[in-house]
Amino acid sequence: MDLDLGQVRAFVAVAEHRNFTRAAQSLFLTQQALSKRIGKLEEALPGALFRRTNRGVELTEAGSRFLPSARELVRLNDEAVTAATGAQPHLRVDVIDHRLSPLFVLRRCAMADPDLRVERSTRRGLVHSFDPLLAGELDLAFGWAGAPGQQLPAGLAQRLIRLEPLIALLPPEHHLADGDAIRVEDLREEGVWLPSLAGPGEFREFLRACFGGWSVPIDDSGVSFDLRHTLEQTRFGKPRVTLAGADMELAADLNLRRLPFAPSPRYPWSVVWRRGGEPPALIRLLKLLSQLSRKEGWCAYDPERDWVPESTVIPAGGR
Repeated sequence: MDLDLGQVRAFVAVAEHRNFTRAAQSLFLTQQALSKRIGKLEEALPGALFRRTNRGVELTEAGSRFLPSARELVRLNDEAVTAATGAQPHLRVDVIDHRLSPLFVLRRCAMADPDLRVERSTRRGLVHSFDPLLAGELDLAFGWAGAPGQQLPAGLAQRLIRLEPLIALLPPEHHLADGDAIRVEDLREEGVWLPSLAGPGEFREFLRACFGGWSVPIDDSGVSFDLRHTLEQTRFGKPRVTLAGADMELAADLNLRRLPFAPSPRYPWSVVWRRGGEPPALIRLLKLLSQLSRKEGWCAYDPERDWVPESTVIPAGGR
């Protein structure tokens, strides 16, 4: 039996994302085309590789057995193509979530280096990338490397490349909307509204450490299906303050006020990789990230006006 590499690649993408929509996005396929490839692969093997649950997509026992070999097939295929063509290989990078700052960073890298090739995954938290990095299944991962209770395993290295400001979003009718900034202490009574807060664990830890220091509660009441839904409710529902990262693409048509916080919380984004034997393409990307971070002031930080977690090590020149 000869396996179709396109089908195997589709299987690996779904296995890593645990979501058909995000896997399709990572492969630049429609969800229908991705499902068709998975269906044909299951017919060829035969047997179900995935089961759908209320939590998303899970591997069956057969899928779990097949995954290590499938990843190796994809890796060997890509290495063979690179050896034959001389083309720069794709780097396997985990961005946590397609809406967050790592996509902003990678777009800036692509503008500076048009030959950059990246295959993205979204494991929804840096801690979920540690084992794939050590196993050679990932080349690089983004995330907060200093989150409480999260120790970087031996063999991995990290570098801070972005201190992303968090900004306040609120309707123009809100009583705090007319100022130049939102003083964090002014939110002690109403709090910050983040419905259905279920993001990466390190982001929740960041919010607790930051706003908890000013006794500002995080209100996670209500339901939100995506960022747009949260912003629509912020604009047209009860006047409330929510937040987003400054690097996120936000819906301009909702006419929400975008104001800085005072002091300004800065979310520390690091890149993490396996130490030793880094491939040339990864070395090239790490060098580019450092250059852009310095040139564009991504780690600029004023201790009088900004807040970062105590564990954050600011690079030289960042202050």
